[in-house]
Amino acid sequence: MGKTRKKISPAALLLMTFTAVFAFNNIINNSISIGLASIPAYIFATVCYFFPFGLMIGEFASANSESESGVYSWIKSSLGEKWAFLGAWSYFFVNLFYFTSLLPQILIYASYTFLGKNVFAGDQAIMLIATVSILLFWLATYVSIKGVSWISMITNVSGIARLLLGVGFIALAFIVILVFKEPVAQTFSTQTVTPKFDWAFFMTMAWILQAVGGAESVGVYIKDVRGGNRTFVRTMLITTIAIGAIYCLGSIAVGLIVPKEVLANNYSNGLFASFSILGQHFGIGNIITNIVGLIMLLSALGSLVLWTAAPVKVLFSEIPSGIFGKWIVKTNNEGNPTNALLAQAIIVTVLLIIPALGVGSVDTLLQTLINMTAATSLIPVLFLIIAYIVLRLKKDTMPRSFRMGGRGTGIVVGCFLLAFFLLAFFISTFPSPLEIIDYIRYGTIAPGAANPLFVLLYNVLGVVIFLGFAWICYKRYEKTIEMS
Repeated sequence: MGKTRKKISPAALLLMTFTAVFAFNNIINNSISIGLASIPAYIFATVCYFFPFGLMIGEFASANSESESGVYSWIKSSLGEKWAFLGAWSYFFVNLFYFTSLLPQILIYASYTFLGKNVFAGDQAIMLIATVSILLFWLATYVSIKGVSWISMITNVSGIARLLLGVGFIALAFIVILVFKEPVAQTFSTQTVTPKFDWAFFMTMAWILQAVGGAESVGVYIKDVRGGNRTFVRTMLITTIAIGAIYCLGSIAVGLIVPKEVLANNYSNGLFASFSILGQHFGIGNIITNIVGLIMLLSALGSLVLWTAAPVKVLFSEIPSGIFGKWIVKTNNEGNPTNALLAQAIIVTVLLIIPALGVGSVDTLLQTLINMTAATSLIPVLFLIIAYIVLRLKKDTMPRSFRMGGRGTGIVVGCFLLAFFLLAFFISTFPSPLEIIDYIRYGTIAPGAANPLFVLLYNVLGVVIFLGFAWICYKRYEKTIEMS
């Protein structure tokens, strides 16, 4: 007789969702990009995209409450097995390159935590970065194989750390203004808050829409939540509102205490600079760098564990064994595809070893790879939104305990989500038209910018190559079925 499957609490699911979605650095980066206009941008994204998206996830989850694979089963229930496989494949594949950038970041956060500075700068640290990153990823793989109870222990800590970082910054910033009576750092006016609606704003808006994404990843744990489907849906909706509110208030808090000139093009150090200013108001001093480094370290570890497990489970827990073979889809008692997790660890190990063997720095090698997969990372959610529209159009009779309004309401909301998402997808894929025109007509490239035609080529090839490979695998599987 198998072991009883362990369950997690609604609070653990909430913290897991925070780990998947919320990152305070998004607030800083978007404030750097468009200033106080990020406030209405986050309000718009929360009301018009994030909350409806959460309702959509809740409806899909209630229609597939016995599924292990989350996004895969949701797309399959509406669009069929082929499109579910393609969506799940892109969800898994893009994550491989995400790890190669996340793991070095974890080491940098650890450096800030214990030493107050980054000691991993320079190519001479490549071998050390690669070795420690590989060991760290295999540890994350072990935790993922052990199941959701182990994963939730990490994401509980990570979620609390993210909450502390966000809520703490907001509360302390308002104390500086309301209690200490310090002057507001930036000018809040109709002119500064109103978006300019230029390419920079729409590019940032695309990243904001992506910043409130990721909640769909926890759908693989619907069977692991105490209270079942009803609790899962309720917790998801509470979490979406809370995260949206923190993003909005966080943007206001940054404008209250961080001068515009401190943020200007300071993407690499904007987070630590903002907290350093906050710490000075309370007499904390340089130790704030260590504190923020620790919180970012805990947050990143939660992301590592969650994203090590979730996409693999989405792709391999329920796909037909004939596509990649029976070995890769074998699952344990916790519903985790153990062999697929091991295969993923081997691939990530190879991706980390390459720069250590002398190809170049991690950032130099992976910049192109990450660019090529940037658009691919949006494909699964695009499939999911289209699947929802088809669900309400053609399969609205499917049994489920939760619905986002009537059939007409669901279709309209789904179409709005699709429109917003297509805008984000287009802007994320294509460089600024002005940059392309300037390059074609005059051969000029802005200082520090990449060649816009190469960026476009990389992004398009990312979609074509990665989805093309999955398409070929599935067509071979279909031929095998027809011949048997």
